[in-house]
Amino acid sequence: MGALRKLAGQTVVYGLSNIISRLLNYLLVPYYTHLLSPGEYGPVNIIYAIIPFLFAIYTYGLETSYFRFSQDSDARRAVLGTSSISILLSTVLFTFLLLHFKQLIADWITLPRHPEYVVYFAWILFFDTLGVIPFARLRLEDRPVKYATIKVASIVVNILFNIFFLSVCPWMLHHGHDWVVLFYNPYEKIGYIFIANILSSAFAWLLLWKEFFYIEWKFDFRLWWRIMRYSLPLVIVGFAGMVNETMDRAWFLPHYLPYDHAKNDYLIGVYSANYKLAILITLFIQAFRLGAEPFFFQQSVYENARQTYARVMKYFVMVVSIMFLFVAMYLPVWKFFLRRPAYWEGLYVVPYLLAANMFLGIYYNLTIWFKLTDRTRMGAYITLFTAFLAFVLNYWWIPLWGYFGSALATMVCYLVQMIVCYVLGQKFYPIPYAVKKLVSIMVMAFLFYAVYALINRYILSPSDPYRIYWPSLLLATILLISYVYILYRIEKPYLQKLSFSLKAHAQKPNRS
Repeated sequence: MGALRKLAGQTVVYGLSNIISRLLNYLLVPYYTHLLSPGEYGPVNIIYAIIPFLFAIYTYGLETSYFRFSQDSDARRAVLGTSSISILLSTVLFTFLLLHFKQLIADWITLPRHPEYVVYFAWILFFDTLGVIPFARLRLEDRPVKYATIKVASIVVNILFNIFFLSVCPWMLHHGHDWVVLFYNPYEKIGYIFIANILSSAFAWLLLWKEFFYIEWKFDFRLWWRIMRYSLPLVIVGFAGMVNETMDRAWFLPHYLPYDHAKNDYLIGVYSANYKLAILITLFIQAFRLGAEPFFFQQSVYENARQTYARVMKYFVMVVSIMFLFVAMYLPVWKFFLRRPAYWEGLYVVPYLLAANMFLGIYYNLTIWFKLTDRTRMGAYITLFTAFLAFVLNYWWIPLWGYFGSALATMVCYLVQMIVCYVLGQKFYPIPYAVKKLVSIMVMAFLFYAVYALINRYILSPSDPYRIYWPSLLLATILLISYVYILYRIEKPYLQKLSFSLKAHAQKPNRS
């Protein structure tokens, strides 16, 4: 239980930083949806969907490889130096290629009149990638506070520059301060969103300057080749994984929606804004991953590691199931974060995206088997299969159902990916997951939401979408409390057993 408490403590710190960062960043959603129409907001989300897709290529699995090969403390400095040199050289190369082929890339992402957007996200990727290994070192050495401080500070800087460029500069120009045009173009409103991100990414990189002094700038080719053999399949894992995670907004919807360019941008804007309402589950999953990945590698040397992984999975599923209900049943409140009612037409896809994120989080837990057994190629095969499935389903469903088809395809792909990863994992690295209990917990959450949706629609029938309907919120609260109580009753025997064990241990005399 000490290991679980350690993971819980790290997850809390990472979670708080993630919550603060994301909530600060999330304030930009009502800000953007207030300033931008869905048609203007669409291109912004196309770019921000492409960035994580390319980030998987920029980092080519080195973060996970750093955790894997740094378990040997004697080799840790060599791994740090070799990984840092590798990622520095590749980042310079990738950025040069993006800048050189900016027009070709702009044409491909359906933004041919804005090659400057490619320049912007190239520099965002440049600074974010250079910080990957220093941030990984902070996580490996259990320094979540510094990690969190830098992350939160960079988000604050991003918000301040957004406000400066999108609100302060136009206000100054409107009030006769013409000197603002020396650095501000009032016709490039969207571009300043990306410029603010570049400045915040560069700021975070500068805050990591002390970490670079720990790097021994020596390159060990043999070590690098071992790292590459482990990490290159992770490039495919990350690359193909992003097909499910971001390509719906970056490529599938722009290419498969059967309307004109303006209508497509409008629908992408609506879908992207509602996609962000799944933020609560996403926050927890990201916080969990930050603490869990190094933790899982550290626990692998202990005999009871597999039992630990199983317990972690159980509590993870309980938490994300509660979060699913909390977001899905309180959508009448969450929708007001999307300031313009034009965005509300896409609210019905949010439960599907929440379920998709649940399956994705479980998949991240399951991936530990191929990372520990050095079978990263198996992870590549899994994600390639689901990426292919994503192409097929989006090609099939988007022309039929619009962005609902994309949301449904995302949920199905993550469900299939989760199941395939579990089946293969039990073959190569069996972990005693309580499968029946885990499935029951998730199915029960979906049933509770179905009950809420049916009663809310056919019995309560709220008529005014512009006001909060209190009977719906009361129903949601009753169902959520009931669900949490049922989970408590399910887990109560184990908690009592654990309490008895801890008391017995505390009363045991010290014979030293």
